[in-house]
Amino acid sequence: MAKSSPLSYLLVAVGGGVIGFLAAQAITPGVSPDSAPASQTEGESSQSERLAGLERVALGERLRGEITSESELNGNDGSRFERYVMALEEDDLVEVTLDGALQGVVSLYDDQLQLVSSGEIMRQRIDQSGDYMLVVSGADAQSYGPFSLESRSVELSDSDTLTLASPLDSWLQQDEREYSFTIDEAGMYDIDMRSDEFDTFLVLEGPSGYYREDDDSAGNLNARIADFLAPGEYQLTARSAYGDGEGVFTLALDSRELPSDTELRNSGELTADAPINGWYSGEALTYELTLDETSDVTLEMRSSDFDTFLEVEGNGVALSDDDGAGGTDSRIGEQLLPGTYTVTARGYNLSASGLFELTARTEPSEVEPEL
Repeated sequence: MAKSSPLSYLLVAVGGGVIGFLAAQAITPGVSPDSAPASQTEGESSQSERLAGLERVALGERLRGEITSESELNGNDGSRFERYVMALEEDDLVEVTLDGALQGVVSLYDDQLQLVSSGEIMRQRIDQSGDYMLVVSGADAQSYGPFSLESRSVELSDSDTLTLASPLDSWLQQDEREYSFTIDEAGMYDIDMRSDEFDTFLVLEGPSGYYREDDDSAGNLNARIADFLAPGEYQLTARSAYGDGEGVFTLALDSRELPSDTELRNSGELTADAPINGWYSGEALTYELTLDETSDVTLEMRSSDFDTFLEVEGNGVALSDDDGAGGTDSRIGEQLLPGTYTVTARGYNLSASGLFELTARTEPSEVEPEL
């Protein structure tokens, strides 16, 4: 592991604080680093001296603990912490998850007390076999409580083929990853790319010039392409949204079964109080709403697949809405004169796709609208 100068690790940032115990360990009272014998300088001290006395935990072992007022003190921000030692193997991809009532972070240090990684969920590829130090720290001086640590070695796939209903975990290191898959039966499919470490992005290309891309349709910076796919060979590019992310991600291809009584309508007449289901795949869909009398009209477009966007035009009216129904669902409420109106249903993001429900509700209005 990399060597460091005697004072290089005295104050190491973790989250919003600084682990103060490192400074206390680095300088013994009454002895300056310059006066220490050469054989005992920090750069040459053994890892057993650095990690001596810490409770040892094994990878894969569930650890329970608690941050209390008796835990070690971070002199910089007043937070408390607990330390452990864990043996890790070169090239392992290690995941450690902090859970429980404690608001805090878990951090990994090498045997030189150099910070390797930190977070509520910490993932790190190990460069060299040896003992490492785990530090569980409260977020601030008021953070106390029980916690649990779950650790595991993440098994990564090197396959470049995506298989239906067989998710794979892999590692992205700035460069994009390319996959291929075959669709044997036409139908609706979901392709998800998820990561806790970077903003994911998907590009899908297929038969007859098919092209789709997506950034955040799965929520929380996760990507999803949900679409009707024809039989054929497809090429999928998985990358970060801005080309600079790295870390573990999960990629999955799944078919979607619609309820047996669901009929998709991507155009036609929109009838009051008769919800319809449609499938959006990047192209705006239009419907016609006809009113025989002045009415209070409420239009709603809802989807669990993408951020909806709704428009209505006609008789001098041009209205639109993004999130008026709450969340990412759309709603337009307006008093409209008799006539025919064009209702346009689409995604806020033109690259989104998925299933949606469109509903029109009307009530006769006794008051004529102001023109």
